[in-house]
Amino acid sequence: WHCRMERAPLSPCRSRMARKRKGNRVGSKASAGGSNGSANANDGHRHQEQPQGPEKQQASAVKQALEQRNRQALEELAYSDHGFCSTELRREVWLFLLGLTPSETTDSSWRRLLKGLEEEDSNQARVIQADVMRSVYSWDVHTGLGQKTRDLKRLQLSEVMHAILRRHSGRLGYFQGFHDIVLVFLEVGTPSQAYHMVERLALFHLSDQLCCPFDKGLLPLLGVLFHLVSMLDAPLAAALAEAECTEMHFAVPWVLTWFAHSLPRLHHQVMRLFDCLLCSHPAAILYFCAALLIQHRDVLLEAPREMPDMVGTIQSLPFKTVDVDEWARSVRELMQRVPPRQLLSRLDSQRRRSLPVTSPLLHYPHPWMRPEVPIADGDWSKLAPVYLPNGGVNRKGFLRRLAALPSILGQGGTRLVSRALGLGAGGGLLAAALALLLRAWGMNDVALSLRSWAKR
Repeated sequence: WHCRMERAPLSPCRSRMARKRKGNRVGSKASAGGSNGSANANDGHRHQEQPQGPEKQQASAVKQALEQRNRQALEELAYSDHGFCSTELRREVWLFLLGLTPSETTDSSWRRLLKGLEEEDSNQARVIQADVMRSVYSWDVHTGLGQKTRDLKRLQLSEVMHAILRRHSGRLGYFQGFHDIVLVFLEVGTPSQAYHMVERLALFHLSDQLCCPFDKGLLPLLGVLFHLVSMLDAPLAAALAEAECTEMHFAVPWVLTWFAHSLPRLHHQVMRLFDCLLCSHPAAILYFCAALLIQHRDVLLEAPREMPDMVGTIQSLPFKTVDVDEWARSVRELMQRVPPRQLLSRLDSQRRRSLPVTSPLLHYPHPWMRPEVPIADGDWSKLAPVYLPNGGVNRKGFLRRLAALPSILGQGGTRLVSRALGLGAGGGLLAAALALLLRAWGMNDVALSLRSWAKR
């Protein structure tokens, strides 16, 4: 888990998958358009009983919120019992939450990115191949799966991942565990729907893992996680520190795969958790990690203060019996106690600086959630932080100029900046204009620095 990429031997099954790709080209093309091609691989596992009682009422509420395009209501429902209830309903809601329309996801032009894939023999391709061949065994729905169905799922998984990484080559790079997340979306939608959803997710939720080496992207996130635990449960944080677990390495698979690698039940655990994460601040995954530890704090506080013992205790937590509805309620309470914005504002300077300037934690809400942000050609990827110059801000140069502002602006200029930041009378219009400008530049985090400076 700690290595960004390991060299894996070329699997003897690779040639079989290449032949399978050619043999299933017709079926794959049909599925890419949102028709029945993908459903053939998933029909046996997407079927669920019709909601009854409270779940039926929940499903009706979700449909109503979706019809009204009410994100706030959907967020409330995601953290309520049953979440978005069924695979079919989730497909519609997840598309909306990721800023996609059903018609957009029928576009199968992404398949052109797969040209020459059978011949590719890069290090990344080898690692992907090794992970794909180990996949489709993770969850309860894969028990007893036929070999043909398993091979088709693996083929679709490989194609979706390669297409996304090829389209954003030089910006995104594969990490081991990405396949666990992609497979969840293939269980919800067709390959084309999965491609478009995961591409949006990769650019706006997972770029810390896909864009940066682990020491620059993932490890800073784990540092924020420990800071969060410290804010929420100081005795538990002290116990982790005594056991030399402040780097939180045990949480690597949790954060990397959104628990998809750890939870054994697809519909009632993994998809249920994704309901919450997709409608929340990108920091939500850290709150789920913290909540899990806090729920089992008594066991952890009794564990010996040695790293192997503490890590072993955490790794033996009963994931099979995790009730995600209860888990989500506890996370909701934690996020109300310490909202993500407050968490980020209270980070010490070292942890704050260690976050990549492209980190999704610093660029929320997403562009499609802000009606004032224009988009050309319907391509939101152009506004992804990884595509903005310097992630939207040259932090060092900007902060140097920020420190010099008082002497440059003088007293009158400082009052003007304060008004523009909404800290003085008559600053409403200026504050709105400045906010639009900063958001368009991807500089949401700079606004916090400016406000802090002006207050001082």
